[in-house]
Amino acid sequence: MMHHSNELYKLVIQAIKNDLSSKDPVHICLALTCIANIGTPDMAGEIGDEVPRILTQPDTLHGVKKCAALCLLRLFELKPDKFNHADLSSRLIALLSDQHLGVVTSSCSLIQALVSANPEEYKGCVSLAVSRLSRVRFYGRHAYLSL
Repeated sequence: MMHHSNELYKLVIQAIKNDLSSKDPVHICLALTCIANIGTPDMAGEIGDEVPRILTQPDTLHGVKKCAALCLLRLFELKPDKFNHADLSSRLIALLSDQHLGVVTSSCSLIQALVSANPEEYKGCVSLAVSRLSRVRFYGRHAYLSL
């Protein structure tokens, strides 16, 4: 494992930051996947602010939002004190209203972890979560979101 003072570590962080600021969704998803797989608490501290921004931007593609939600879940597991629940809660709850089932389910996983750490900040999402999840229909092994 690399130490955070290592020059290679700094280059990796800079490359990930460059990919996160890219306009290419493939580069963004690869960077988010990299963070989720090899992320450290130090990395969460350095890159942690970029992921919620990507997740909550209105023009972010659905596939990127799914990756960002799961990446943010991993960063939260690594460094839970890094995240400001008061700032994030309303923006994350809004993701439950997304039309894409993958975004809704990955957001549910993230919100579940955040609720377990700070239940008071997420009281507003209970009725919306129940409403949205009651509209998920299963046909065989496939899930669909009824509109």
